[in-house]
Amino acid sequence: MKVRFLILSFFILFHAHSMECDLKSQKELGQEILKDLTQSPLSCLKNDVHLTFDDGPSLSVTPAILKELELRKVKATFFVTSTHLEATHEKYKEKRDLVNQTLTSGHLIASHGHEHHAYDLRMKRNGEIEEEGFSQEEREKQMQKSMDLLQWSTQGKFKQQDLLLFRFPYGRGAMPSEMELEHKIKNGEIHLSGTTYSEKLKEYRSISPALQTIAGGGFSHLGWNHDSQDSSYGVKAPEKNVLKEYIKKNLKGLCGSPQVTKVALFHDIKEMNISAIPLIIDIGQCLGLKFISAQEMIKNSGLKSSGVIIEKNEILKGTVSNVLNGIQAVEKLGQPACSEVAPDKSCWSEQYKKYYAHCSGGDSVCFEGKWKSRTDPIIQDNCH
Repeated sequence: MKVRFLILSFFILFHAHSMECDLKSQKELGQEILKDLTQSPLSCLKNDVHLTFDDGPSLSVTPAILKELELRKVKATFFVTSTHLEATHEKYKEKRDLVNQTLTSGHLIASHGHEHHAYDLRMKRNGEIEEEGFSQEEREKQMQKSMDLLQWSTQGKFKQQDLLLFRFPYGRGAMPSEMELEHKIKNGEIHLSGTTYSEKLKEYRSISPALQTIAGGGFSHLGWNHDSQDSSYGVKAPEKNVLKEYIKKNLKGLCGSPQVTKVALFHDIKEMNISAIPLIIDIGQCLGLKFISAQEMIKNSGLKSSGVIIEKNEILKGTVSNVLNGIQAVEKLGQPACSEVAPDKSCWSEQYKKYYAHCSGGDSVCFEGKWKSRTDPIIQDNCH
């Protein structure tokens, strides 16, 4: 009875209070949405929300979003696709300035890679392969290119941020679909012992070459647990009724169960977000949502346990563990351990069930029969 009273009280309070929401911009559209919400009240858990934006910067959209965020003192993360910053891009100077403006405004600049391609297998829903994914050499080049351009564009300030985050395009490399995992298992590309998708996904993340690559570059990975679905729309803003439904759908998703910190995926190349983001914040705050910074978000243990945040140190621990497990498995089989594979000085990989030659590998490189980090000075000085 007490629970029913609290829910009823919420609806009554919302109905009386909703029209008093502080709409700082897009007021006419906001009032229409509020009217719709009072006619069918929206229950809202007081979730924390961190806004993230992919694929930019856009010279027309990003500045408008920055202005709306500044008006509300909300800090977001912008995952930059670094092809925008190449000197061959006709607008690279303006986009470089925009990245700097974003950084100096207190937002986090993060990497979305260089070219917007999958870092691992990407399949269509009908089972067709859309992208095979980058090779290990390509992953390393793409990550390094992105990091170099972000460093160059910010005069070295990119790496001085207190958080270095990476998000794979399409999430591939950290967030494969169940179908994609099964395809890789069937083809013998990976060996997973789990029986459920969740178990297999956790195992995959512990051996993902893509994750190991970015961790070797100093990055943690940030996925998302709320998809705005703005990628389903064109670049140009849709008509008003479509925009209203988009805003209401996002508010319902951000308010909804379970009560967790929401990492929300948007794109700052979509015009609709110029109007949508300010109203999602204003009405969301009225409903009880709290919009937090990346620094506040990163402390959330629930996001880490669910894999939305995959920290660099955890990835590197998994890399070391896999190497040690490989050595132990070889020894149990009566095969020579890495250090004993003379004269060719190769190393055994349990993940790929094969030996790697001297000075070859991924983030862990075989050197004279022993696995070493690619960032190890010995590797840097002796392997090319």
